Amino acid sequence: MVTNGNAVFFIKVSEDVGTSAPATETQLGLGMSQLFYDSTKSVKLSWNFAQSSSTNLLDWIGMFEVDEHNPLQYIDYKSHGVCGSATGSVEWPIVADFLTASKMRTEVCFRYFDGLTGFLRASSPPLLVYSDAKLVVDAISVTNLKHGKHITYRAKVHMGESIEYKTVPTADGSWTDLNFAFQADRSREIQLVVKQKSWRHERILGEATIPIADLIYQRNQEFAFVLRPTNRRSSSHSASATSQFACQVYVNCHFIPENRQSIEETLEALHIPQSASTRMTPDDPTTTAMTMSALSESTSNSSVLSSSVTTSSSDQAYSSLSSGSLVLPPGWEARVDAKGRVIYLDHVNRTTTWKPPTVLEPESDDQSDLNSNARYPNARRTVSGKNNGGTTYTHPVTFLLRNNFVHLLHNNVEARQMYNDSIYLKHVLHKIRKEPSSFEKYAQNRELVDFLNSFADKTQPLPSGWQIARRPNADQRLFIDHQSRRITLIDPRLPNESKRRAHSAPPTRRNHDVNGNSMVSILQRTDEIARLVVERFPEMAPRVCQKLNAIKINGIEALLRYSNDVDLITAISVLDSAPTLPKTDFEEKVTYFYQALHRAGYGQGNGKIRFRLRRTNLLTDAFEKILSIDATQLKRFPMTVTFDEEDGLDYGGPSRELFFLLSRELFNPYYGLFECACNDNYTVQVSAMSKFVDNHLQWFELCGRILGLALIHRCMIDTFFTRAFYKMLQGLPYKLEDLQSMDLQYYNSLLWVRNNKITPDLELTFTTTEDIAGEVVERELLPGGKQILVTDTNKEEFITLMIRSRVERNAEAQNKALLRGVYSLVDREYLRVFDAKQLELVLSGTVEINIEDWRENTEYKNGFFEDHVVVRWFWDTVYSFSNAERLKLLQFVTGTSSIPFEGFKALRGSNGPKKFTIEKYGTENSLPRAHTCFNRLDLPAYPTKQVLLAKLQIAINESSSYAME
Repeated sequence: MVTNGNAVFFIKVSEDVGTSAPATETQLGLGMSQLFYDSTKSVKLSWNFAQSSSTNLLDWIGMFEVDEHNPLQYIDYKSHGVCGSATGSVEWPIVADFLTASKMRTEVCFRYFDGLTGFLRASSPPLLVYSDAKLVVDAISVTNLKHGKHITYRAKVHMGESIEYKTVPTADGSWTDLNFAFQADRSREIQLVVKQKSWRHERILGEATIPIADLIYQRNQEFAFVLRPTNRRSSSHSASATSQFACQVYVNCHFIPENRQSIEETLEALHIPQSASTRMTPDDPTTTAMTMSALSESTSNSSVLSSSVTTSSSDQAYSSLSSGSLVLPPGWEARVDAKGRVIYLDHVNRTTTWKPPTVLEPESDDQSDLNSNARYPNARRTVSGKNNGGTTYTHPVTFLLRNNFVHLLHNNVEARQMYNDSIYLKHVLHKIRKEPSSFEKYAQNRELVDFLNSFADKTQPLPSGWQIARRPNADQRLFIDHQSRRITLIDPRLPNESKRRAHSAPPTRRNHDVNGNSMVSILQRTDEIARLVVERFPEMAPRVCQKLNAIKINGIEALLRYSNDVDLITAISVLDSAPTLPKTDFEEKVTYFYQALHRAGYGQGNGKIRFRLRRTNLLTDAFEKILSIDATQLKRFPMTVTFDEEDGLDYGGPSRELFFLLSRELFNPYYGLFECACNDNYTVQVSAMSKFVDNHLQWFELCGRILGLALIHRCMIDTFFTRAFYKMLQGLPYKLEDLQSMDLQYYNSLLWVRNNKITPDLELTFTTTEDIAGEVVERELLPGGKQILVTDTNKEEFITLMIRSRVERNAEAQNKALLRGVYSLVDREYLRVFDAKQLELVLSGTVEINIEDWRENTEYKNGFFEDHVVVRWFWDTVYSFSNAERLKLLQFVTGTSSIPFEGFKALRGSNGPKKFTIEKYGTENSLPRAHTCFNRLDLPAYPTKQVLLAKLQIAINESSSYAME
């Protein structure tokens, strides 16, 4: 029913599952030929051997990649409890662990083997499993419209600003055979706008935003959305005037596999001979005139729809090109003339050609500012060096001619293996080292390219003006030098020959920070340098420490002033030889995660997003301001936080405090969005009762954005979730062990079902009981679950459904809203770098405070040192505190009570890691003061331990009532 003038539209989403195949003596039956995969799904597999010899209980069925013919290389298999009968069927689950994450399309098949002889009895047709899909809008119809002589209606469907489709005006508001195609990006939304036009004016009836993720999760069913009136004004009437108009909008759409065809495949599909591309060359002076004449013929009639992505054309062949089967660089366009020939237009250079341009795709998003579609004439590296004779060689040749090349080869295990395995590679290398000019002859040899690239340091950024790209649907990487306009297969990050450093120049540091700025690294490690100098060079320590203190006070200006100082150069060089502890696997994952975000452009924008919030109204302010900003901007730009009536700059401290305060409020069970998962430990999960909270889905989207922003800005939250919650964030399947810490009785019950034989006497069905608002309700796990008995054959499916029911607890809509908020900022694939436990450590840290680790990673300034009496009193006071008081102290100084998983050595400041610091400041009547951006506590030199304790307790308990810098 339509009420209060609000329109409702109904979306029917289907999925193209291809064709089914029947079961025969030599063929397994398959319920579909293609499957759109986004989570655990099942495909029905059947067999029929009634006419042949009997089967046996040792028979088994395996799932294989289509090209895999080794029976031992199966992806998954089923045997006991499934096979054995002459006829039968099974619902085969397709889960993420079976498929390669890097493949968007995988073809698998099923094969039935005789368990006694190993004979292949039957195999199934191929099943295409794909995760790269297109959403195609087929038809739109609007009912309950006002009809008149001069009234027409049209609809617009768009995704952001880049992809937009418009329908032709009609009087009945119905459009069919639209074929509006959008990429099924789960983090995006499509917008639908319906307009009415009369001879007097045009007005917007309303618009709707449809998340792609919702269409994916609710496909193969029909669901409804509220079509909200727009807040924009039309040409002559405001949108508020349309709020009294009611209508119903019906949208039919379906998912199809994403097909990325090559140019040759596209031409073949259009039935255009390859020779057509050679009938005319760009050098022909008549090219432009002939082309424009042909194009004027081919575009004389208008299309049913117009799109900002493709130019409309009446030619059917050109429609195929516009639909996305041919990928062209920006500024290029493909058209088909009246004779069916494909013409390529370069709008930038105002030229036309019969030959398709070379298309290159960026390897990563951090290079999107470069021209990833440049077309360079040959593949040769132009960065050069000189040998002793003065001849100029390219960088790969210079590398091969180095005096220590044999030593480098001996230390590179991968390159040494290739060298020993290939006689041809040995010959090529000896030839080049003897005759360097012969390198061009072998420059594109695959073995030589792989050999040279094995020496490249892939942890380093590319040289200035360089970019990594690849051809569509190809694994071969290309390296583009935009300065000299050349393309090469050889990585330019080959090691350069080290040069001897003169005493007149400052040392070049090998360990850079994330920005590659060695000066920042030196400024942050002045205390470490001073300690190492005292240990190793005690005779020069006094004068070096004096210079280091000046650098600490005056910053980069002082560092530049001492850049040629021999003592300081010697002191800084100590860092190069200082032993470094090896990184754990988890630390390497964290480093990779943030490097990946950095490469993707996170936080690299020139501007800033500034939040000004009120502590007294923090949740409401955060709800309004964080949700009002586009997710792309939240990812791209750095963020600063300011609290009303509190002066100061945000160098990281207020941001950390914001996430600390918001997590304490949003995830607090008191507010109804979340609930305690169990009684014996404080972990929370999404509450099924949260649906009674006003605007609960928007609140959950805010929760998701808070989690995403905390990950991006390396801030921690003061909340711990269940292990299953972290798996939900990663899109991983739940396991029975995840229930052990949530509900031990529930876990033991399902464990008994798994380990024991299920008999009909138990009368166990696919149903579960739930307590909703004090009422016990029985719910079916499957349609018709009351009539389905649990047996040994299907009990694993029953356990899986029970686990999911216990974890999600009728909160599917809330979970989707939360995931929408997270994925709008951080893609799920980034989160899958970690396992669930590691993701918990990255988000929430640890609550266990190791005071010894705290003391070892504390620095002292302005007269304080480790054995100072006030410092000893401070640590005695910390030891006497309860754990809750220690967390308050940590939150007072750093802005958060969470401790990084690496310990106190990983506390972060404004420019990276910054240790806890205690500085002597103020009089004995002053209170301790905190600089949360720098993890610094300004502690006066109190006369007694009792005064220090009293002042410190006032500071940590009343910190919100006075300003912290």
